[in-house]
This record gives sequence, C-alpha cells and structure tokens, in this order.
Amino acid sequence: MRDTLERPMTEPEEGPARFTKRRLVRWIAVLTIGIVVVLAIWQEPLYALRPE
Repeated sequence: MRDTLERPMTEPEEGPARFTKRRLVRWIAVLTIGIVVVLAIWQEPLYALRPE
C-alpha cells in the first residue's frame, strides 16, 4: 500500500495558456477602439477646429 497521493494522469501537463479567449477579446476590442479613434481624427483633424 502507498502512503503518497498522486495526481491522476487524465491529461498531459500543459504550459500556461498564452492566448486565452478573454485575452483575445480584450486585444481585439483595444485594437478596434484604436482604429476608430485614428479614423475619427483623420476625418475631423483637431487643427481644423481652431478659428483663423
């Protein structure tokens, strides 16, 4: 009889997940917002709002 506890070998050990679904969604949201901001500035540049 063994006195040690062993982890069941149901799945092979994997390293830490690099691209989880949550992280991927966050990056897509950040990139989308960034692109929209850049396009908005190109459409209506801030210097065009200054009276001359």
